[in-house]
Amino acid sequence: MKHQDVEVELRERVLRGDLAPGTRLREIQLAAELGTTRNAVRSALLALESKKLVERVPNVGAVVARLDADRLQEIYDVLELLEGLAARLAAQKSTPADWAQLQELFGEDGGLDEAAENGDLDVFLAAIDQYRDTAIALADHAFLSETLAGIHDQAHLIRRRILMTPGRMTESLTEHRMVIDALVRGDAEGAEQLKRHNMQTARKRLSRYRDFLV
Repeated sequence: MKHQDVEVELRERVLRGDLAPGTRLREIQLAAELGTTRNAVRSALLALESKKLVERVPNVGAVVARLDADRLQEIYDVLELLEGLAARLAAQKSTPADWAQLQELFGEDGGLDEAAENGDLDVFLAAIDQYRDTAIALADHAFLSETLAGIHDQAHLIRRRILMTPGRMTESLTEHRMVIDALVRGDAEGAEQLKRHNMQTARKRLSRYRDFLV
């Protein structure tokens, strides 16, 4: 396995929750498991450390980074503003046709109601990611895109956990449908406020289920 592939594999395991926070990451064991060199594993762990997915613990070594509640609140403070801005800019710069795929995905026949009812987290997260990627692309703002990319992995981790709390997927689905409706109408202010509301309700979940989430 190539160096870049090792990083991608370990990153995906962390983001999926296959490697829980605090899990020790032993270079020799991972190299044998992945069929690569210890050097490749070390390079991958350093890259993931720079993304705040891995941390170094004295006398232990590399472990999957633990979630810190205060830092997560800070991340959501920033996400609320930036994702709200992305929605506003996207509404200003797009046409209704640009949202057709998301309208179908988040519509009644898109399968997300069933995913929410069945707790199909991966399907639901993929839809949220598709909304996010589309909004950022249509916002057409390089610095905003770069800034959000810098906290994408940390945001993904906590979004996954928040969506596991009771009723959150259904709540989030309703909120995203409202955001998409505003985007289709070209209602920039409405889209921004609705997206910020979506982030605010997620942050309330973060506070309410703090012990479970971190």
